[in-house]
Amino acid sequence: MVTTKFFDDGHLKTLDEAVAVSEEVTSDHFSLSSGHWIRNPYEICTLKDAGTVDIPEGVLAHLMRFGRPFIKKKFGKDIPYFYRIYLHDQRILDHTNGGRRKRLYPLLIYIVTHELVHIARFSLFNCFFRSGRKGEEERIVHRQTRLILSDLKIPGLPSVLERFAHCA
Repeated sequence: MVTTKFFDDGHLKTLDEAVAVSEEVTSDHFSLSSGHWIRNPYEICTLKDAGTVDIPEGVLAHLMRFGRPFIKKKFGKDIPYFYRIYLHDQRILDHTNGGRRKRLYPLLIYIVTHELVHIARFSLFNCFFRSGRKGEEERIVHRQTRLILSDLKIPGLPSVLERFAHCA
């Protein structure tokens, strides 16, 4: 019998802290106003919350975009898209020896920052969600994530950046 590991309350608290850091550094890097995330809302779901969503093999997180067709918008201020970041709890916990905070926190900062860079690039029209150039986009986002996080003084972050260096 295969058991799936999910984030517990301590892991979720660490995730909340990582999201705060990631959103701040991503906003600073792209010079985003506080209203940017209101106009481009996102939420983060763990595997437990994902339901029947299939997260691609081997990834730690998966970004999906939801929206309404342009012709169904009623007002110019209608939010065109909503983003959902799905985290694969079990894979993340496996990468952090069961989710020890000193390893989990920097990895979550990297993962969330990476996904927020995607959202920022989509919302700023630096790339298109379904461009067919996924590999190239992933390399660009890994490079930008590394650049954004390289000056942060967070224990364990340099080894996380090194772990993903080959992706850039």
